[in-house]
Amino acid sequence: MNTPLYHALRALSQKHTARFHMPGHKGKDVLPDFGPILPLDFTEVYETGNLYTGEGPIRQAEEQAARFYHAPDCHFLTGGSTQGIHTMLYAAAGAGADVLFDRNCHKSAAHAAAMLDLSPAFVFPKTIEPFGIPGLLCPDDIDRALSQNPSIRAVLVTSPNYYGVRQDIPAIAAVCHAHGAKLLVDAAHGAHFPAVGLPSPIQEGADLATLSAHKTLYALGQSAMLLSSGTIDSDRLREGASLFGTSSPSYAMMVSLDLARDALEQDDSYQKAAEAVHALRLHLAEHTKFRPLTGNDLDPCRLTVSTAGTDWTGDQLADTLYERFGVACEMSDARNMVCIVTPADLDDNLDRLREALDTLSREVQQTALPAPLPPLPVPRPALSVRRALLGNASTLFLDDVQPGMVCARPVTPYPPGVPVLWPGEEITAEHIVFLRNQCYNTIDRISVYQP
Repeated sequence: MNTPLYHALRALSQKHTARFHMPGHKGKDVLPDFGPILPLDFTEVYETGNLYTGEGPIRQAEEQAARFYHAPDCHFLTGGSTQGIHTMLYAAAGAGADVLFDRNCHKSAAHAAAMLDLSPAFVFPKTIEPFGIPGLLCPDDIDRALSQNPSIRAVLVTSPNYYGVRQDIPAIAAVCHAHGAKLLVDAAHGAHFPAVGLPSPIQEGADLATLSAHKTLYALGQSAMLLSSGTIDSDRLREGASLFGTSSPSYAMMVSLDLARDALEQDDSYQKAAEAVHALRLHLAEHTKFRPLTGNDLDPCRLTVSTAGTDWTGDQLADTLYERFGVACEMSDARNMVCIVTPADLDDNLDRLREALDTLSREVQQTALPAPLPPLPVPRPALSVRRALLGNASTLFLDDVQPGMVCARPVTPYPPGVPVLWPGEEITAEHIVFLRNQCYNTIDRISVYQP
């Protein structure tokens, strides 16, 4: 094992030091089922290192992660990719900047825009039918947006997205850099890519990328990493991570990052998981009424299955899988259900999923394919994100919302956490219809700005 942080903290725990410091459990077995973890849960004391100053065994573990992802630098995060998105925008754009956002970005980007008083512009991905999901961004659209607004300092895109779609990062990076803008990638769902033969966003030309190790690796919840190409000052990145993160970062999370990265390097289990997903996609396409998302620009470990062309919704499929078969999916919407697959599913989870889908396919009825979804209404900015989100607001039932009102909080079906409306945008009649008819889950209230 090549795990500098894990080995350092394990050695410290075996010294049986009288720990008159945080955390209060003092490394002792005082909580049910947490016994093996607590001895490694330290704070910034002798020989443990400090996350925000980049020293000691934490730094050594970060350097190992940077090597694995073929990136010049890596910073551990204990606030998930939310902390990573905030840090990237702080470091690459700064307060009051103009930023171009992939409209498919996570709601944490809207929160960062409020905190940093960013002025957002948007580029919209194409829709993949009949799935009705966001697909690829067009580099020409990004080029056009940057040409129209030369003051844009950074571009934030999501790759892969919740459904597993990967963007053409090399092409997008080339466009951004031609305009002098930094490319930031929310790769929260792509921490496993090197283990399945795919490059990290940094290898493809991005300036910064955030990875949620807890989503697809064996790391604890909230554990994430920020990869850097070296074009952004490292001290600025640590300053941002400290600004948006806790002053007491979890050593248990950081140890899990060290161990999860090492696990990726030990065998070909993630490649086997990818092969299993490929086989399941082929099976579903050939033997069921359900439609798997396929293509070369996908995360090979993400399974998106559409009910389009049947009399079931994706939500109904996901709920039935759980209630009747004990199979819990990651998310669902009106037309799809999504499963995250890792080597931990190679025991019998995938067999249970396949058998359940085979059974349910015999129960659903085929129908005509649904009409293409209308695109998200083009936003009309009325106020700054900061003023709208941090100002006074009233919460209204959707039936009481009138066109012309201004959104005060992100209107965000979750998952996948993508805002239909950003704070500061004018609510149109089209938005109201979209939320009633096409929304992933029921949203019956909206916060509107009150002057």
